[in-house]
Amino acid sequence: MKKQILFTAIYNFVFLAMAILFSVIEDNKVSFPYILLLLLMSDFFIVYYQRKTGEKQKKQLKELEKNQELLIEKERLSSLGQLIGGIAHNLKTPIMSISGALEGLNDLVKEYDGSIEDKSVTASDHHEIASDMKEWIDKIRPYLSYMTEVIDAVKGQAVSMNTAEAGEFSAKELILRTQLLMKDELKRRHCNLNSEVNIKEETQVKGQLNALVQVLDNLIMNAMDAYGENGGDIDLKISEDNEKVYIEVKDYAGGIPENIKDKLFNEMITNKGKNGTGLGLYMSYSTIKGKFNGDMRFESESGKGTTFFIEINKK
Repeated sequence: MKKQILFTAIYNFVFLAMAILFSVIEDNKVSFPYILLLLLMSDFFIVYYQRKTGEKQKKQLKELEKNQELLIEKERLSSLGQLIGGIAHNLKTPIMSISGALEGLNDLVKEYDGSIEDKSVTASDHHEIASDMKEWIDKIRPYLSYMTEVIDAVKGQAVSMNTAEAGEFSAKELILRTQLLMKDELKRRHCNLNSEVNIKEETQVKGQLNALVQVLDNLIMNAMDAYGENGGDIDLKISEDNEKVYIEVKDYAGGIPENIKDKLFNEMITNKGKNGTGLGLYMSYSTIKGKFNGDMRFESESGKGTTFFIEINKK
């Protein structure tokens, strides 16, 4: 607004000076009514132009905000799809194992039922059948515990999309949840996630666990994309000093193209073509800066790979 007022004032001053000059040159008279009329006309056109420009800018701003909302929603749905895929794969194996165990228990129940009136069946035989049943039950318990962990992890990630509550969490929780959610995709892409934790068990980080898990998931997904169909190793390292926690995600793929390095965190840049929105790294950087008051940077060399570095203050 101040710029518009200054522009109008300067324009009027220059226009008035020129009008006076031309009037003096023509007949050595200054026709002030004429000049005033011209000034009013110029003000009218300036106001009209500014109003039209303002309406156009508002329309462009609304379109930009709408497009950003669509991109964010697309990224959110992509993350949700990844979670659903993780659920399907991570629960498939334990469900099949439990189903097999139940079949074994069912056979033992039939065997026991048939032996109740059989006088040749001794007490030792009954104890043996009971022992076999207990063995099958013991096999089921770890699968149920694992399924509970999967459900809790996915529930936490889904809730994080609609909440801004901050808490405290350990590096162990961060690693376990990341491994759990990425297990399916890592296997499908033929990639190995090598985790190295050099941090005390009692060390706590203040912030949203699910938000940081989403950042790591995004970095790991980018590393898998960099490998393409061939797959490869991805290193996830966590260390600390007296004030900060340090996280590294490293791949050994082709590296980041030189033409997008400077724009990576500042704009929605992608080198995945139509399959990428460019929001992943942009939002990850914003999350580390905004929700953890931390820092995020990267180093990349063509043909040797890329490492992302995250620094987060302790609680």
